[in-house]
Amino acid sequence: MNFDFFPKQIDLHGLRTSEAISTVLNALYELENDSPNQNYLDIVVGVGTGALRLSVEELLDNESYRYEFTNSNKSSIRVYKK
Repeated sequence: MNFDFFPKQIDLHGLRTSEAISTVLNALYELENDSPNQNYLDIVVGVGTGALRLSVEELLDNESYRYEFTNSNKSSIRVYKK
């Protein structure tokens, strides 16, 4: 029996940009390497000034991840496994 307890969502509210980027990188590593039954990860960036969202988008673009926003205010990003 294979249990996959990897969370499908991480919430970056309250984190500094450097902490958020580190959290996202760790979650992406787990998604790619430790979660065979997981095809995506939702990242909650919130609305705020948009700086956190832009930093996460830049990271995802630089790492060649496919992603989309899951709501109209762009406060949540769904990232797909490579």
